[in-house]
Amino acid sequence: MTIRRAEEKDIKNLVDLYLQGYRGLEEYSYTHPDDVQAYLNWLFRRDVAGIWLAEEDGKVVGFVASDGNWFSKREGKVVGALHELVVLPEYRNKGIGKALVEKALEYFKSRGLDTAELWVGDENKQAMDFYRNLGFEERDRFNYWVRMTKALS
Repeated sequence: MTIRRAEEKDIKNLVDLYLQGYRGLEEYSYTHPDDVQAYLNWLFRRDVAGIWLAEEDGKVVGFVASDGNWFSKREGKVVGALHELVVLPEYRNKGIGKALVEKALEYFKSRGLDTAELWVGDENKQAMDFYRNLGFEERDRFNYWVRMTKALS
């Protein structure tokens, strides 16, 4: 597996990956390709340097959209936000998601940030357990979203 920084030309390929990755969790995702494309464009505008792709044999199998410019109202400061982590179902449980999150956390540290933040769907127990295993802690809830943070010391 290799991890590389994403480029805008990768967006079209990420639409299908996103839709495949969210099968069964549609209540937490965009479901129309045009909406996914608009969302991915927004992610690139937020922090083009913070989007990383995982590749296996030249095929993109996952990505993380991290944002080193995110002002967290709840933290009252700029934090590193993990907006998105998607790994194709057939490539899960192989360390790809962990490697992508670690890459994002390295990026946040290089930006001088001391906190990472993410929101995860409250019924997405597998993802919540995954993030807990990486040191994230639940902080609060809003509707059907759970906010988790991790100190980057």
